Amino acid sequence: MKILLCDDDRLAVKHISTIIYNYCKDNGKNVEICEITAPTKVNILNEFDIAFLDIDMPQMSGIDLARKIHERWPNTVIIFITNYVQYAPDGYEVGAFRYLMKNQITEKLIDYLDLAIKERTKRLRIITIQINGERINVPVSNILYMESSARIITMHLIENVRPMYQFYGNMSDLAQKLEILGFLRVHKSYLVNMKYIEIFQCKRLEIKGGILIPSSERKYSELKQRYLTWEAENKWSIF
Repeated sequence: MKILLCDDDRLAVKHISTIIYNYCKDNGKNVEICEITAPTKVNILNEFDIAFLDIDMPQMSGIDLARKIHERWPNTVIIFITNYVQYAPDGYEVGAFRYLMKNQITEKLIDYLDLAIKERTKRLRIITIQINGERINVPVSNILYMESSARIITMHLIENVRPMYQFYGNMSDLAQKLEILGFLRVHKSYLVNMKYIEIFQCKRLEIKGGILIPSSERKYSELKQRYLTWEAENKWSIF
């Protein structure tokens, strides 16, 4: 999960970043936080899952920055951080998801982050892969699991029309990007769509169709807890 924090107040950025990092660490969520104090230095070519933007900044307002982000990455969830509620009408024009008052950061930040994660998940239902220069969109609900071998990723599909795709990729990068969509890296070479897990035991991981997947015994407790947490929160709502 990649999060952008942009506020000209460096102390505010550090405060918000610390709260988010500690929360994600305590709850087993992988997060990469980009801290920026000058809106003109935000690289619009980078896609972020969630963006926390101050509205009142020099050089470029948070509204203008949000407009640029929204035009290029419409699925990015934008949360404005502000002291001024009068900006709300302008914010909704650029796809603002929530407004967080600065005097309520400690109280409401985590609640808003949880809501933003769920919203991002709802928006991202397609995975785009590239094979021989061709971009292919694959519905998340069609993916059973992925496995890697020598940097070649095999994506196994649930549909009978095409059983799999193969492409070059990095399993660690995929695991980090797809965690928010309900994928769990159960083994260094296997990434599973948790929606299709039917049996998850220490020495037995079985998914839809009776397919057995290798799973890390050493990390079983951690993996099982992450699966149970995901199942309780999302299994009936993500897809």
